Amino acid sequence: MAELTSQHTGQTVEQITRDSDRDRWFDAFEAKQYGLIDDVIATAAGMPGGGGTGA
Repeated sequence: MAELTSQHTGQTVEQITRDSDRDRWFDAFEAKQYGLIDDVIATAAGMPGGGGTGA
């Protein structure tokens, strides 16, 4: 699992292993910096079709 996470995040296997040894919580911006997510959408208006109900 650490190898797969390493491939997708750009973190080393050693770093992933160290971070997995304890609870680690990320806010959205930290998750992006770590490589777990691609983008942070700050508002619904930033989403395709977002910002309204469409009703």
